[in-house]
Amino acid sequence: MSKSGSNLKPSTPNEVYVHKVEGTGSKLLPSKSKMPVFVITGANRGLGLEFVRQLSADPSNTIFAATRSLSRDLSALESLKSNGATIHILECDTGSQDSIAAFSKQVSSILGGPDKKIDFLLNNAGINATSTQTSLTLTPDSLSNHINVNVTGPTITVQVLESHLHDGSVVMNMTSGLGSLAYNRTKETVDCTTYSISKAALNMLTVHQASDLKGKGVVVVCVDPGWVKTDMGGPGAVLEKEESIGGMLKCLRGLKISDSGRFFACDGSEKAW
Repeated sequence: MSKSGSNLKPSTPNEVYVHKVEGTGSKLLPSKSKMPVFVITGANRGLGLEFVRQLSADPSNTIFAATRSLSRDLSALESLKSNGATIHILECDTGSQDSIAAFSKQVSSILGGPDKKIDFLLNNAGINATSTQTSLTLTPDSLSNHINVNVTGPTITVQVLESHLHDGSVVMNMTSGLGSLAYNRTKETVDCTTYSISKAALNMLTVHQASDLKGKGVVVVCVDPGWVKTDMGGPGAVLEKEESIGGMLKCLRGLKISDSGRFFACDGSEKAW
């Protein structure tokens, strides 16, 4: 996994970018008048919660914070509603196509129609449930589960929310350095086999989504958050979540149309596939 530099700081909350076409050069240019809409899956803890925390500081933001179940402890997420931004906490189990479909209907209803724009769709939800399995011990059920949540979930989420993705919208698929074939080839011992396979598949999905949405002017990228100190990151993690998410938001807000289909680290540098 990537290690980003210590000079990263959370990006300025109101530094928002919109798509503008100038001849053959397409750019995402800053606009301070926009009131952006963010959709974040897996928003109740870890990196998803940190996305909401940083974005909630700007009252111009509207945030759809999706959690797998509304019966979970959502106190940390609920507490962010007082920060200024408009936050809608909705249920979305990215391992269930029915749940994703129901979530999309709620988003459309709250926004006021299926054609209302989502500026940033952040496919953050994911699992690493069988990290000790190797290629010699992984089970079909485990691999199927990881593909379902980590690949099919973002696939269906983009499909059901496509009508909300307009010129200048950004889709981010949260991947991992473990999904990089180039990185894994440098390791003496590889690990997290099922998770790595699913993230490599997610990277390929990103390339296809970027191609399929290019005609709409939608930018699709995958981003490695680095080895972050969260429950999933474990005790050996080296990166604070504030640094990782601050860097990712800065990267996402600075994307150009020509960046679509690329693989980035949280500090905005491009990673090898």
